[in-house]
Amino acid sequence: FSQDDVLPSIGLIYEPIEEVTLRGSYSETVARQTFKELTPVQQQEYLGGDVFIGNPDLGMSALENYDLRVDYVPYQGSLLSVSWFDKQVDDPIEYVQRVDPSNFTTAVNYPEGKLSGYELEARQNLGRFWESLTPFAVGANATFLESEVDLPADESQAFSSLGFPMTSRDMTLAPEHLYNLFVTYDLASTGTQVGLFYTVQGDTLVAGAGE
Repeated sequence: FSQDDVLPSIGLIYEPIEEVTLRGSYSETVARQTFKELTPVQQQEYLGGDVFIGNPDLGMSALENYDLRVDYVPYQGSLLSVSWFDKQVDDPIEYVQRVDPSNFTTAVNYPEGKLSGYELEARQNLGRFWESLTPFAVGANATFLESEVDLPADESQAFSSLGFPMTSRDMTLAPEHLYNLFVTYDLASTGTQVGLFYTVQGDTLVAGAGE
């Protein structure tokens, strides 16, 4: 597989006051197929798990990305941030279920898709409150997502013939939300950081209905 792309990008940074930084960017990127998604053999992650068969005709996806972010740093070691993003996707890679010759999941390109949302983030170095805790920092972030892909014409017609008219659905593998809590420890003498993370993932469509 070979493909040439021109991928422009531009970013702007503005600091209206010392504690606040505004960032904005536009970029074009691609999403490559994985080896699993391309390999046309039966695959199971574990015994009894869902069967996945790759699609050797699967193409790459092209994305237009828009990002805005506001960072507030009241003092060193503290951060409050809010960001918004929007992605327009051509030929998104979607996981769908097939029933011929038996039930399995595969990857296909859908016509178009979009993914947008916003993120809230906070980080705090604990040395601000107790000097002995200077190597430690705590933080949290929350991401809220909305996604949609347009169904291919044949799939849309198939659903309509069954009495379920639909032209779009949620994007696969895009959760409704993500919550993260973390604690980090920095060992300055060796440049090492150790972290403990806890993540909660919202409802996620693993594979869409197919023909």
